[in-house]
Amino acid sequence: MYTPTNPVSQVGTLFRNMVDIQSLQGCFLKRCPHKLLKLLALLLLVITLYTTCYVTTTTLSQSGGPIFSLFVLLILAMIAGQCLKLINIPPMLGMLLVGIGLSNIPTVKEWTVLDAQVSSDLKNISLMLILMKGGLSLDIMDIKRVGFAVIRLAFLPCFVEATVFAIMSVLLLDLPWIWGFLLGFVIAAVTPAIIVPCLDELKKRKFKIEENNITTMLISASSFDDVLAISAYMVCLSSAFTSDKPLYLQILQGPLEIVLGTALGVVSGVILWLVPPVSSGKVDSRLRSLLLLSFGLCSVFGMSYIGFNGSGPLSVIVMSLTAVKGWGEDSTVTGVVDCLWVLGEPLLFGLVGRDIQFEFITPEIMWKSLIIIFVALFFRLITAFLAVSWTGLTVKEKVFVSFSWIPKATVQAAIGSYALAVAVEKGEEEVVMGYSRTIVTVAVLIILVSAPLGSMLMYFTAPLLLDKVESGHCQLGEEDCVEEQSA
Repeated sequence: MYTPTNPVSQVGTLFRNMVDIQSLQGCFLKRCPHKLLKLLALLLLVITLYTTCYVTTTTLSQSGGPIFSLFVLLILAMIAGQCLKLINIPPMLGMLLVGIGLSNIPTVKEWTVLDAQVSSDLKNISLMLILMKGGLSLDIMDIKRVGFAVIRLAFLPCFVEATVFAIMSVLLLDLPWIWGFLLGFVIAAVTPAIIVPCLDELKKRKFKIEENNITTMLISASSFDDVLAISAYMVCLSSAFTSDKPLYLQILQGPLEIVLGTALGVVSGVILWLVPPVSSGKVDSRLRSLLLLSFGLCSVFGMSYIGFNGSGPLSVIVMSLTAVKGWGEDSTVTGVVDCLWVLGEPLLFGLVGRDIQFEFITPEIMWKSLIIIFVALFFRLITAFLAVSWTGLTVKEKVFVSFSWIPKATVQAAIGSYALAVAVEKGEEEVVMGYSRTIVTVAVLIILVSAPLGSMLMYFTAPLLLDKVESGHCQLGEEDCVEEQSA
């Protein structure tokens, strides 16, 4: 018996048979580069956020408004960063150049006006994120695995380079001694943001960097190096802006900031052990993430409000380190901070680039700063080589470690303009503003010089200085071992 069929149903069945949605999706994902899709997702995120802001706050989102300025900065910084990343150049360089261009190209500068206080607050938030990332990734137990070499590598090059920088900046840049050391400790910190990806790439290329503890040594020492440099910088910052206080208060200000920041960080971290509570063997990691972020914001802005500018950033590092020590590994918290850093990174580096004003930079400051940078880097290389002596490394491996200790970027961007922000907030006289601008200028120069130089030296000297992993050993995990053996 004939049964009539629904034409619409027939067409739908035919379409489902001809088109497999999942197959199309898989085919598209295979052909479209992952990095391009990630950049597209970020651009869509920023564009949709800006569209929402535009339809709700039209005045603020028009050309020249703060929301429009941040939108342009984020879009261009993300694109520039990803373009440089494709050719193995640190993305923060592109983000810095975007910020420099937006603040120095006349017509564009008028379109992207941003209030100094808004810029300062956003940089403080980004600073909190990067310090929180560092604290969450820092593990005190790493010292036991690699011994006293971590302490030597973290402390000696940092102090030597800061001292050389301070002496030469006093002689060549006419900075006071306290501002010379302030600049020195800005410059002295290395950046795990460049070192870690380079080490991961070298590990994939099967260079022997784990069996001899080079990876653990560099990652652990870089974290401690940053903590040391930031702590010393905050002590100098407190002294630089307290000249109206009695001498004994100036002397006590620095140690007091360290004690207060450390104590606040430990107390906050211990509180986060207990709140939110664990229920049925589980904890609400999302609420834990929100508490960590809110504690960090309160510390940074609260300590600044009561006049202890150095305590806030230090407390964020200590709080994150203390909290993760009590929690154990919590991938959700780390993932939330990493997700926020996706927007925080282009925002931070772009805003730092905006602080570079060519009208305040003379050729004299430029060439003097470059001389100081290369002389200080030379002393840093020598000190780093000596710091890893008596560790069982070969001479070539020590040279590689020294080259790995060159890249500077994250800390310089995070705290390089912090003195200028404090000077703006306090309404300091033009002389102090000039010192602050000099620090920003040199901090950006060291990023532009050391970030590509250090990463290229690590990549291109690895075949000359490091051995390959022997056959039968694998550093990449079981799956890679199986592939290697089957090949």
